[in-house]
Amino acid sequence: MPNSSGGGSVALFKSGSEILALGHDCVLRRDFNGAYEKYVSATKKFAKDGNRPEQSVAEAYAAVMAISQGQSNPDILRSAVRSLQALGNLPLKMGLREVSSTELSQEMDLLASEIEIRRLNPANASEYADKARRLQDLASKFRTYTSGRILVIPELFERQTVRGELKALPLSALAEEALGESLISSDPKTAAEHYQTARLWWSQAGQYDETERAAGIVGRYAHATKCWFCGRQVTGEGIHFRSMPSDLTELLKKIADEDALPSYNGSKDTIFACMGCYSAIEKLADSLAVMRMKELEAKINVQLTQLANQISNIDSRMRSRGI
Repeated sequence: MPNSSGGGSVALFKSGSEILALGHDCVLRRDFNGAYEKYVSATKKFAKDGNRPEQSVAEAYAAVMAISQGQSNPDILRSAVRSLQALGNLPLKMGLREVSSTELSQEMDLLASEIEIRRLNPANASEYADKARRLQDLASKFRTYTSGRILVIPELFERQTVRGELKALPLSALAEEALGESLISSDPKTAAEHYQTARLWWSQAGQYDETERAAGIVGRYAHATKCWFCGRQVTGEGIHFRSMPSDLTELLKKIADEDALPSYNGSKDTIFACMGCYSAIEKLADSLAVMRMKELEAKINVQLTQLANQISNIDSRMRSRGI
């Protein structure tokens, strides 16, 4: 939060309304720290004068200016929401714009919710589905609330022209991705379809890096193959099957090519194994490695014992000779 030191001396010589106006001037100059200090001073002046209504207004302005130092902090946004809600529905001066306290509190509530929901880290399918639902609801609220209006906070602090639809598009994309993750364990094909929809939302939002990322996930989740070992048909690369390096002869490739689904990747000399076979092979390999390590350890211990005996014999002979 900005430092409020130095504002008290101003309050001694000016009225609360005059100090509030100085805060507005600071906002126009994009001196948000200075504006915060003036609004805090105005709050104290109004409190001293016993003017509770104007004190609440100054508090609300100060709470909004505090956001300049913590736009990614939902707690600061929520604090501003509470201050604005206490005003009822009053017009407020935000730079060159005038906006009602009700509209501004609604916008900040949505921005705080966006930060909170984006930070959710689901651990299972149910939690992913819940995150998807909350993202869809938030996207709908951004579209409904703004109705094409430019959001105040991004314009005020970042000079960005952001409308509700621009906020809703990436939220809709994230909702589809969360739905995809909620289904990947049970229905990878449908999960891929959700990521395909997410790819379209990202494209509409103009976020092409995210578009490419989603397209890559679509390719992996929709990838269908046949397990080289058990012949099981599986979909979902990296989730339900994995690649394993292997040396394949042309005869083996020819036989495998007779199947409708591929069981190997000829360009990388790898075979595909369902997670059941892959994990079994991996665990067997680990078990053999441990067994081999114990065998080597036993041999080394024998050699160390023999070496210790040899050293002891040499030492005894040297002692007997008086050396």
